[in-house]
Amino acid sequence: MEQLGLSLHPGAHIDRDCRIKLAMEAVNSGAEISKVVNLLTWKDFEGLVAGVLSEHQYSCLESYRRRGTKFLHGREIDVVGVRGRTILSIDAKMWGVRNGQTAALKTASKEQKRRTSELAQELEALSKRLGTMRAGEYAVYPLVVTWLVEDVQLFEGVAVVPIFKLNSFILEFDQYEDMLAPAIGYL
Repeated sequence: MEQLGLSLHPGAHIDRDCRIKLAMEAVNSGAEISKVVNLLTWKDFEGLVAGVLSEHQYSCLESYRRRGTKFLHGREIDVVGVRGRTILSIDAKMWGVRNGQTAALKTASKEQKRRTSELAQELEALSKRLGTMRAGEYAVYPLVVTWLVEDVQLFEGVAVVPIFKLNSFILEFDQYEDMLAPAIGYL
């Protein structure tokens, strides 16, 4: 916290919601996103992603899971955001700098595309959890949000968005929409 100009009493504890609010406020006030992200846990990072979506009137769920059975494999989507007929299915990757970064992001994108296709077939379960969805058709977009990349990248119709550009990506979503490969689902 001292890196951001904040000091705490020894032994002080900040709960997750406060950490996320502090992180969002720090970024909105001009703090370097990389310094802010370094202070977060992976769960906080997911909360930060959900917080950005919430600021744009998305209804969000974190850690959206389907339990596996002997017939069906389990699945977790880090953040699901729903606004109107658009659903963002997000894998939040809080990876550090690594070798093979491009290959890892391509693999993560492919997996997120698969999870998103499965999600599009199970919108009734999502609707029960959110309680805000209406019957009809939905476009479900797979995204990977990370802090490893400098610009928005596309891998097979999946956007890989740097956390510090997530806000502008959402604001300019219509400019990316034709380049993305949504799964279509019905409720």
